[in-house]
Amino acid sequence: MSKSKEHAHLRFQAVVIASQLPDNTAEALLVLDYARHLVVEFWDDSSGVSDSVSGTLETQPLAPTCVRGRFTVQ
Repeated sequence: MSKSKEHAHLRFQAVVIASQLPDNTAEALLVLDYARHLVVEFWDDSSGVSDSVSGTLETQPLAPTCVRGRFTVQ
């Protein structure tokens, strides 16, 4: 698969995921932070598979904290 078709497929997947996010921007970004954290944990537990798509340095996702029964990102 060519790079442009691969990236088009990834963008399509992003649209599918984004369509399922909450309408509230802050909540949508929090959901994405949770999802990113899950992905990072999954790959960290895997057998050394590296991210070959972006080639960029990935940062640790923001850890959500619970404040008065609601989760927030600091």
